[in-house]
Amino acid sequence: MDEKETRVTGKSIASNVIWRLAERIGAEGVKFIVSVVLARILSPNEFGLCSLVLVFISVLGVFRTSGLGTALVQKKTIDNLDASTALWANIGIGIILYGVLFVIAPYLGQFYKQPMMAPVLRVLGVTLIIGALNGIQHARISRSMQFKLFFKATLTGTIISAFVGIGMAMNGMGVWALVGQFLSNQIIDTLFLWFMIKWKPEFRFSWSRLKPLFQFGWKAYGASLIENVYNNLRSLLIGKYYTTSELAFFNRGRHIPALINTNTNSAVQSVLFPAYAKINDNRQKMLSLMRRAISFGTYIIFPCMMGLAVTAETLITVLYTKKWLPCVPYVRMASFVYALTPMHIVNLQAIMAIGRSDIRLRLEIFKKAFTIVIMVVCVHISMYATAFSAIPLGIFALIVNAYPVKKEFNYSLFDQLRDVFPGLWMSAVMGGIVYCLGLIPGKPLFILILQIAAGIAIYILLSKFSKNKDYVYIKRYVIDTLKKLTKRKKIVKS
Repeated sequence: MDEKETRVTGKSIASNVIWRLAERIGAEGVKFIVSVVLARILSPNEFGLCSLVLVFISVLGVFRTSGLGTALVQKKTIDNLDASTALWANIGIGIILYGVLFVIAPYLGQFYKQPMMAPVLRVLGVTLIIGALNGIQHARISRSMQFKLFFKATLTGTIISAFVGIGMAMNGMGVWALVGQFLSNQIIDTLFLWFMIKWKPEFRFSWSRLKPLFQFGWKAYGASLIENVYNNLRSLLIGKYYTTSELAFFNRGRHIPALINTNTNSAVQSVLFPAYAKINDNRQKMLSLMRRAISFGTYIIFPCMMGLAVTAETLITVLYTKKWLPCVPYVRMASFVYALTPMHIVNLQAIMAIGRSDIRLRLEIFKKAFTIVIMVVCVHISMYATAFSAIPLGIFALIVNAYPVKKEFNYSLFDQLRDVFPGLWMSAVMGGIVYCLGLIPGKPLFILILQIAAGIAIYILLSKFSKNKDYVYIKRYVIDTLKKLTKRKKIVKS
């Protein structure tokens, strides 16, 4: 399994983050447009049912990976036997999980009083096997930090699946339109990755190679499983104690903040971990990269979340029509929670990169044991209490995550807050002005365009006048990239 050696610098990290962002923004931008179209065609009840099913697929998907992909990225050197062993292990686990899901699907449908849940689970469950096929491809790209390759595969799959989903919805296929979109996206993405990454697995399996991968991977897997169950627990509880329409409003309210948060931070996370892993024996250099990553990540995410919070009502009306207005409080609460995610990622990825997946696992057990109790209590109070509980719990999690980083790197939570303060104050000023603009009477679409344009302009101006280092880097990177593209075009023409 040949790998390119990549020199890890602050510039290479930011460059790969931007490429990963381009891939995620392109793909999720298409998905977002499709979700808007589908939300106007389908009912909240159909969205709620699909959301509930995807919770179980997501949780079982963590079992499928077993942390082996993460272990391959973290390990200093790997060969073809390591990768092949991990692949066959993932596929075997995926087949077993699908079998279990196929059997229990009718019982889950009975538990949630949703007869359609069983057939939908059985069809979407196929993605547990499909997803097992591309884990090694993801690990190889991450190790070599060639994140440009994700762009083509992901965007192609997303565009084709968009036509599949909309076409099925327009032909009255209801919830199956959502199933078709998700399933076709997974299949096409996997096929493209295997086509683009010229790697052939060996038909060999080594227990001796699996053991060290699993020793690291099971702890990473355990932490991911706890995190995944926790992130989806609200949906599981709401799906049980409330209606699928109410679940749809809750999930739709989180959808836009999650869309921005997940793709922005998955870009940072997917680049950050392999970068850390390459220099995990140099704590001082890791600290420098951590500070750069936390500053860069929050500089991007803070204004996005603030903008969503202050434009929520107008945005939902324009995109989804007034039938989705019950989403608005959930948009605002989710925006605050997701704004903290870059700080969580930087802390946890640093701990993982130095091989301390045991610390990560203990952190997740401690945090989630406390927060799950609070969540179960809140779901019996009201939907709003369940959603709002995420805010204080998110702050609590940040304090807990920062504790081992202070011990290992001497990078305290106070130091982190000082690094994110520039993005915070600029976002607050921008948010206040944009909110006031929303009070102007007028058509929702005009007001929304005005708010978005003003928000972007204000944030850029504040960044420019304060000489923000992240703004300066992004500006230089964009200018340099445009110059290179122009130069290439001239060469091609000549």
